[in-house]
Amino acid sequence: MRRRERRTDNPRRHRVNLAYNDVELAVMQVAATVAGMKLSAYAARAALAVAKEEVSPAPVEYKDLLRTLSDARTAANRIGVNLNQIAKVLNSEGEETSERLDAVLARVETAIQRLDEATVRVMVERP
Repeated sequence: MRRRERRTDNPRRHRVNLAYNDVELAVMQVAATVAGMKLSAYAARAALAVAKEEVSPAPVEYKDLLRTLSDARTAANRIGVNLNQIAKVLNSEGEETSERLDAVLARVETAIQRLDEATVRVMVERP
């Protein structure tokens, strides 16, 4: 397991005790091992990430849906990147108008925005 480097600029002086039952402890130990971290470091990092809203916990029922939305967003973003590359080539050869390409890019941007909004809605509207 890797060890966290000591921080001399802002040392961690405060401690929090956590209590788990046997099953919870086993789950946390597996997760920490998979992450290549000690249990205490894993728990601290996970809690801090949630508190800082770097990650947002989602109900297990939404895991597949969120993954699908995320994959769709990534695909739409890649389409936008590809369209930008095509636009650059076409504009340099003068075979396509920038207005038409901009319209396509605007539709892709709108689709990504809608995917983002849907993802947030799913995360906020819990069962």
